[in-house]
Amino acid sequence: MAGTGAMSAVSSAALAQMKAELTTALKAAGVSDASETDTMPKGFPKGVTWANAYKMVSQWKEDGNPKTPGNLVLSQDLVNKNVAATKSLKELGYNDLSRFKVGTSAVGAIDTLYQSKTNGLVGSALAKAGIYDLTAFPKGTTIYQAFKLIEDPNNPGKLSTDRFRELKGAFTALSALGVTSLANFPRGTNALDAKALLEPKAVQMLAMTGMTSENFKNTNLSALEQMGILSRLPDTIRELNALPAGTNANTLGTNANAAKKLVALGYENLNAFADMKAFGGKPVTAAAALMQVTKKPVDADLPFPTAASTDRLFQSTEQAKIPSYGKINPVKYTVYSPNETDKVKPNPPPIVTVASTAEILAANILYWQRKT
Repeated sequence: MAGTGAMSAVSSAALAQMKAELTTALKAAGVSDASETDTMPKGFPKGVTWANAYKMVSQWKEDGNPKTPGNLVLSQDLVNKNVAATKSLKELGYNDLSRFKVGTSAVGAIDTLYQSKTNGLVGSALAKAGIYDLTAFPKGTTIYQAFKLIEDPNNPGKLSTDRFRELKGAFTALSALGVTSLANFPRGTNALDAKALLEPKAVQMLAMTGMTSENFKNTNLSALEQMGILSRLPDTIRELNALPAGTNANTLGTNANAAKKLVALGYENLNAFADMKAFGGKPVTAAAALMQVTKKPVDADLPFPTAASTDRLFQSTEQAKIPSYGKINPVKYTVYSPNETDKVKPNPPPIVTVASTAEILAANILYWQRKT
């Protein structure tokens, strides 16, 4: 009994500490009327106890002791998100968590609702934000993944227009270089991550072409966007100022695409090609350097790449459609089959009998005998 009382005292003390910490965090999250004396913590769905609320907003923190799992520490960020998620749930008509699995947090309940394919919430949310298709996202992105990509990180269930503009701009820059899917990137990479990964590569490509920001009408473009313009020349020539002396749109576009390939193969600049005998001290262009790289057999003085190859990131992820031979092949062309009455039948010639003179005379005798 003494041991039971001690355990009860410890539990009461722990609960009191939870209430104190959680109340302070709730007030910081905007729940000004939160109090430790409340039966249920305010700011959470109905029916959530203090202990359950604390579990929703706490996380384990390593304490350096391999014998213990660490310390359970309250996270102010999780408190803010769960309070915001509770408001979003109320707007959707869910005042409690009775329809969700036991242990589901308010943030988890939002994810469960928008991940469902039957209630139409995710499609409605995207439509309200002016997003009616997924053309602004890489190929293969599901509607729920698109929702999570542009969800406001501080307000679960709400979309961020700023986040959408950033992702759309990043994917537009990637698409200009032919990257329409993130299948070749590490798992979990989004358009912003892919742009950050390829932006230094685009700077190297741009340096190989000899172009700078001053050569573009819009000087605020990123290196990826500038390379996207150059790789589509001469169609995009209106987006450039006067071309550098001694070049034209077709040549510049060829060099831009060659620079893209060289950087993807691991060549960071054109300086290493200057020592090749094939150039004889002449200025090296990206197109000429690529010709030496793809030449077979290669010259003995061809320089080695100075960086790891990232050619896979620029490869097309379009898959050719394989026809299925298990389906019925529809008949598109037919041949007319006539009825029996319409068919042409052969007309054989009559049988010809060859008779001798004696047979003809005998036949005439018999014939005239019957007449007389």
